[in-house]
Amino acid sequence: MTAAEESRDLLVNVFAWTANVSTSVVTIFVIKALMSVYRFKYATTVSGLHFVCCAWAVWGLERAGIAEAGDMPLRASLLFATVGALSIGTANLSLLLNSVGFYQIAKLLMSPFVAAVEMLWLKKRFPPSVLACIVVVLAGVGIVTVSDVSVQLPGLVMAGLFIVSGGLQQILCGHLQATLKIQSHQLMSNTSFLQGMILMIVGPFVDKLASSKWILEWEASVPGIEMLGLSCLLAVAVNATQYLVLGRFSATSFQVLGHAKTLLVLIGGWLLFDEEMNPRKVLGMSLAFVGMVGYGVFSLRAANQAKAEAARAAAAASKHKQAQEAAAPAAQGAGARAAEAVVDDEKVALLDMIDRRSAGGGGGGGGGGAHKARDEEAPAAGSPLDLGRPAGRSAGGSAMSSPPGLTHPQPR
Repeated sequence: MTAAEESRDLLVNVFAWTANVSTSVVTIFVIKALMSVYRFKYATTVSGLHFVCCAWAVWGLERAGIAEAGDMPLRASLLFATVGALSIGTANLSLLLNSVGFYQIAKLLMSPFVAAVEMLWLKKRFPPSVLACIVVVLAGVGIVTVSDVSVQLPGLVMAGLFIVSGGLQQILCGHLQATLKIQSHQLMSNTSFLQGMILMIVGPFVDKLASSKWILEWEASVPGIEMLGLSCLLAVAVNATQYLVLGRFSATSFQVLGHAKTLLVLIGGWLLFDEEMNPRKVLGMSLAFVGMVGYGVFSLRAANQAKAEAARAAAAASKHKQAQEAAAPAAQGAGARAAEAVVDDEKVALLDMIDRRSAGGGGGGGGGGAHKARDEEAPAAGSPLDLGRPAGRSAGGSAMSSPPGLTHPQPR
């Protein structure tokens, strides 16, 4: 990756985190106003409406040619949409059946659950310093948010489902983008409408349990409808940036650094709604902030070490390949020399055979004289028997004169 690509990648990361945190905090305040001021207490149903609006927004960008469309298997789309809808429904039911303190504990437990799944399933490794920072963040947020804790068996079961489904939804968000090689908006295009329809079908029943009223009993007003529309617009930005962040970072990083939203919401409530800010909250927020900074620093250091190790491995592989390429001509030369040696041995064997025949022909009397005459005449035609044998050597290695007409080259 070049320096320009690294700079652009850093800018995208900063933009994604900043946009996600800011839009999430603003959306929380808008929904809080929608529920407290305009009495719209139907969280599950409005979440379904938000996802449907996200699907419409992405489809509009694809139709206009601004965003590139992408397909994903229907089975994967249904899995992601179902897990996402289950996480939202169980979150609202967990808040209904448990105290606010235990609900906050369940949210905190999602971080170690996500980290454990990434370690066991995705084989991700966290240095001890990173794990320590995660513990510091969770301790700080727990000091701030957890006060009264009461739980019953149905609430405990619902909290467990909320932790598992919420964690898996965040892990699948990044995993599907990586394995299917799709972008964040393409994942939204294929899953948001399904998830929204599931929530809009199931949502009214969940909201009836939570608020004791059906959604059709809401006393709508123009300002309330405007606030609802604003929440839908903000939800498009929240989901788009969340999918972008989960596609570029691990779900554990999203969980840990996402607690910054909790701190900003607490600060905003203190500034805008005169909520209490006591020393316990200040201590917890400070501790969580230190843990987040440490998590970012140590995670970046671990990432740089991994990049350096990958670069060293690539350099070693390249050096090994160059050594193999350099050794190839030498091996070819050695093979050629071996082949020449075999040919020379064959020449010597052939000459030995000719010498033995010539010697046998010389002891054969008159017939031998005729053979000798023919042997003497044959080389005179251009010496076809000149095979490169050293002169003056017989088959047994002793010195002898060359047959008439047979000339041998001098040893090299």
